[in-house]
Amino acid sequence: MTQIELPEGDRLVLHGLSAPEGERGAVVRLHATGRRRWIAHPPKGEGQDAFVAVRLEDGILLADSFQGLSFRIDLDTGAVRASAFLK
Repeated sequence: MTQIELPEGDRLVLHGLSAPEGERGAVVRLHATGRRRWIAHPPKGEGQDAFVAVRLEDGILLADSFQGLSFRIDLDTGAVRASAFLK
C-alpha cells in the first residue's frame, strides 16, 4: 500500500494486489476523518489491470498500471483519463 498526504489533510492510498477485491489495485482518496471521497479503478479492458504506482506531479495525480499504461486521475472526482503508454 502506498500513501500520499495531501496539503488539506486528505490522503491518497494505492491498494496493493492483496487488498479486498473491490479495492485491489485501486486508488482511494480519503478525507482527513478517514471517510472515502472516491475510488478510482483502471478502465476495464480485455485483460485485468491494476494501478501499481501513483505520484503527484505539479498537482496532477498520475497512476501507472500493470499493463504499462499511465493515467491521469482527477483529484476532485476520481475520474480516470488515459494519459500515455509506458512500455
